[in-house]
Amino acid sequence: MVHIGRPSHIPAKDLDLIIPLPQDDYPPGPNVLKVAWPLNGARLTPKPENTEHQRHAGTIVMYGGPSRHFRMGLAETRRLLTFARALAHANQEPLHIITSPRTPPEAVAWMQEQMKICGAILHLFQSDEDLFGSFLKTGNRFVVTADSASMLAEAWRSCAPVWLFPLPRRQTVMSRLQQGVDALGLRPLRYWLIRRGVLGSGANFTHWHRTLVSSGAIRCADLHLSEQDLRWAPLRHQADTDLMRCRGRILALPDLLSGGGPELTAPLGHEGPSLTKALL
Repeated sequence: MVHIGRPSHIPAKDLDLIIPLPQDDYPPGPNVLKVAWPLNGARLTPKPENTEHQRHAGTIVMYGGPSRHFRMGLAETRRLLTFARALAHANQEPLHIITSPRTPPEAVAWMQEQMKICGAILHLFQSDEDLFGSFLKTGNRFVVTADSASMLAEAWRSCAPVWLFPLPRRQTVMSRLQQGVDALGLRPLRYWLIRRGVLGSGANFTHWHRTLVSSGAIRCADLHLSEQDLRWAPLRHQADTDLMRCRGRILALPDLLSGGGPELTAPLGHEGPSLTKALL
């Protein structure tokens, strides 16, 4: 049994392999495989690097919305638009903003008014169009709001420069309690209880985002950066080995060799079957 994502109140010993997502605050263990990115857009073979001639669309903003973990209102939208305009201007590129299913109607209405002033182009989410996929192939650089780990992963796998736009965290009673327990030095006990299925685990987007920024994979949006800073691009795109590592660990499971084979359970909705096919 292979579990993709963090298992909730399931003893770790009941699973052959656990593949938590990088934002998941799940304890390490011999049957836990940590990945650097969510598996959206992951490939078993390296992505061709000679695609610069295809990138002509300009600066692309991937706009999410409020989530369980982040707040996102008009104040954040104003700051995002200010940064995106400065980024596009510094690189002499057109500016496109594409919304998501979570984008609030009031944010859409406000941005529609602003587009008349700043000259950017707003693209509303349409489930029957692959505008998102098209921009991944043609965008020169991306700004991704911090609420969406999936959009961040797909933008990074495009091999174009990616800017993370930070958002204020949404604190809950459970997240405050977890932080308090960890502050008292009781994280090992909390992890012990999680591995035994007594407690559920949460997410820690902040730790994951800081890891990505410190590694040089992405940069954090800042309204006070110079034009030279805004022309940043990574010197070399880091190797994407997540899917290959997952495939290797799954194929190495003892039961797989005996003919039974693992059954992938993916609490990620529609991504499960396609991921299973890609892995095996």
